[in-house]
Amino acid sequence: MIEIKKIYFIFPLLLAFLLVFSNSLNTNIFANSNYTFLVWFVLMLMSFVIGWVINYSFKWEKGIKTIFIVIFSSIFLSLVLVALFRNSFDLNTTLLGNFVLYSLRIFVLGSISIFGLSVAENIKNEKIAIGKTNEEPENKLSNNSDFFIKEAKLRAEKIIFDAEKEANKINERKTQIEIQLRELIHTEREVIRNYESISSNKIENNSTTD
Repeated sequence: MIEIKKIYFIFPLLLAFLLVFSNSLNTNIFANSNYTFLVWFVLMLMSFVIGWVINYSFKWEKGIKTIFIVIFSSIFLSLVLVALFRNSFDLNTTLLGNFVLYSLRIFVLGSISIFGLSVAENIKNEKIAIGKTNEEPENKLSNNSDFFIKEAKLRAEKIIFDAEKEANKINERKTQIEIQLRELIHTEREVIRNYESISSNKIENNSTTD
């Protein structure tokens, strides 16, 4: 078992800082603005590079586990910060809706780090495959290279598909919660109106009786 040097743990910590820091940005980060697009692009590029470096520091299996731990830890920490310092964040909808928004932002940015990890792993596997087949016939080398490239593409597509699937689930949950809240508010208004109507009728009846 290969021991991981302690200095390498600075990269997961750096990724965690980057993910939590992204939530301090304005929620208009997805707007069509050159400035906000540049900031978001830089964050994604940094996340990609950190994922790439983690691959060479932690290898594939430990690296993917480390990144997932960092993502979920960052989500938990961000939700705590949002709950404690609500006035410091741009909260435009319900608190639960903002929790979903900030969690989704971290998950997307963390997925870019996973993508960087997978790209580095695919390139490394491709180099290993090419090194092992240098002495083989040219046609066999070509077949092996095509195989590893296809396998790399499938692995990258699976990671992206899983990330998009999870993001869609979060969006669906947010929509359901907002619908339920609207229905609850509408029901409460109807109950208040009925109560006021009943009270008015009672007062008129009492006045008529007197």
